[in-house]
Amino acid sequence: MEKDMNYGSDYKFIPATSIGSGMGIEVLPDLYCHTIQIVNIILVGTADHFVLVDAGMPRSAKEIISITNERFGENSRPKAIILTHGRSFRSCWVHY
Repeated sequence: MEKDMNYGSDYKFIPATSIGSGMGIEVLPDLYCHTIQIVNIILVGTADHFVLVDAGMPRSAKEIISITNERFGENSRPKAIILTHGRSFRSCWVHY
């Protein structure tokens, strides 16, 4: 899976935020929650094997990559992305 991720042509920024945006908390050594605008993403696992729960908001890919690089090392990639529900803004940046 050496494909580059990119945004679709219908990708739009949603101007919504919360006071917790940009903040994260380590709940357990292998469980990290981070707020992006009005949604939470969760990283479950360790540097050897982790999954991303939910895909954030439109235009949040760079922030998610930065968070995973900081937590798990440069160029780290999740073994899976789990989408908890089907709102289009949660999955619109996930391309394979």
